[in-house]
Amino acid sequence: MQIHQLQISFDPAEDRLRLRLTTTAGEEFRLFMTRRFLRLLWPELTKTAEVSATVKSPTPVARREVAAFEREKALAESDFKTPFQEPSAHAPRRFPLGETPFVATRAQVSIERPGAYRLTLDPQVGRGIELGLDDRLMHSFCRLIESAVRGADWDLPMLAASQAAAPESDALPERSRRMLN
Repeated sequence: MQIHQLQISFDPAEDRLRLRLTTTAGEEFRLFMTRRFLRLLWPELTKTAEVSATVKSPTPVARREVAAFEREKALAESDFKTPFQEPSAHAPRRFPLGETPFVATRAQVSIERPGAYRLTLDPQVGRGIELGLDDRLMHSFCRLIESAVRGADWDLPMLAASQAAAPESDALPERSRRMLN
């Protein structure tokens, strides 16, 4: 699956984050992430990025600096300004998992190799989605979560700490697997 666009926004009626993902093949996947789910997912996302930086830097200080540099570089290369393209008669979409978002209850985060990640998001029952992310997409995904959580006012301390460390602008190791449930 080749990702075309990602959107993460807060849905106040559902009190959940809504993730919408479109592919270059014209498919759209929709899911909800709850506050509880993000409290479990966020540390795994940051640990995975840290493990990837470990390969490049052996000391904790150097690892943090490399991770911060990689994040800044990835975010500078990302496009947060282009609006999410809605389906139209000229660009219809297929919804392989349905138009109604599923609630993600399980996640698996893994490092395929340095700079290449696999993120699987599944509902309690049924099929979910598996995303292949490079450094740019992983950091962009995290940035979109941070921005949506800020709008949700969920008071998640671990996200607040990463936001404080982030710039103001809007902006092969042993196989590592983490499973959330």
